[in-house]
Amino acid sequence: MWKTTAHLRHQCKSHWGPLAGLITGLVFVVVQLTTAHVGDRCNRLGQIAEEWRIGLPARQVMCVATLDGDLVYDRFVSPYRKPANQTASLLQ
Repeated sequence: MWKTTAHLRHQCKSHWGPLAGLITGLVFVVVQLTTAHVGDRCNRLGQIAEEWRIGLPARQVMCVATLDGDLVYDRFVSPYRKPANQTASLLQ
């Protein structure tokens, strides 16, 4: 029995790196598949969610209505604000 336990402990230590890599990759794929993406259906108009994609920064998507009446996620465009110093220089 002790040989079996020692053998299992040795096997787990030698395969820990690849196993951790597979688990990490699986977590990334699951997160990407479960988050909202542009074109996915949504439930509430105006709802804002984050789209996660591997290798790219997260971005916000908003639930909008299409011409057909469907609710889907689309890119969120935030209002643009000019910095105060540019506005002051334009007034002079």
